Amino acid sequence: MSAKPLPLAVVLQGTALLLLLAIFGGVDRVGAQTYARVPARDSELCTVCGAKLTPEDVALIVRGRRTPLRQAHVETFLNNLERNFSSRQPKSALFQEDLSAPPGTAQGGISQGWFLFGLLVLSSLIFGGLSGYRALSMGLPPLTPFFVGFFLNLPGFLYVISRPAGQGHLKVPKGLVKVPETVAPAPCPACGEVNHPTARLCPGCGNELHPSQQSEVTRA
Repeated sequence: MSAKPLPLAVVLQGTALLLLLAIFGGVDRVGAQTYARVPARDSELCTVCGAKLTPEDVALIVRGRRTPLRQAHVETFLNNLERNFSSRQPKSALFQEDLSAPPGTAQGGISQGWFLFGLLVLSSLIFGGLSGYRALSMGLPPLTPFFVGFFLNLPGFLYVISRPAGQGHLKVPKGLVKVPETVAPAPCPACGEVNHPTARLCPGCGNELHPSQQSEVTRA
């Protein structure tokens, strides 16, 4: 029984795919890593030798960065990727990219230990802030609860919210708002005119007042 010939449409699609890969690029593999190959631009210079590229040359996409190369230097670049790519890597005192590391945070220059330490610090700041705000909204001093939440994280936050509210609990507004520090106005004992709590004379009758609060000008 003879095999049926392939449909003409399948043959044409396969041929077109091979032509696109040959013309517009493909992929290069180094170990488990693959790098996309795209056409070079006229103004680009080879990363290896510094020569100006031609339309026949290529550019590899390595870690999201375009790396122009002469066609003859592609294998040379890939065989010593760490040294040839070093000029395009970000330089810092703390973190360095390591192309030979497994994919993930280690390849970006962050060890697993530093990554977990950063998460711990972030978690401590979050729970410390929540504990301090919760204590403030309950009419309690926020400093000690902040450190309790910072060092103990979730258990510390649960301890703070389980504490009884302070005497100033009813004076603190609910929600993420600024706690008011103003004082209610005081009426004049002579005429009943409402005055600022720092006023020394009543504007209504001129009577001398005894302010219950010190004005900001006096404090300054």
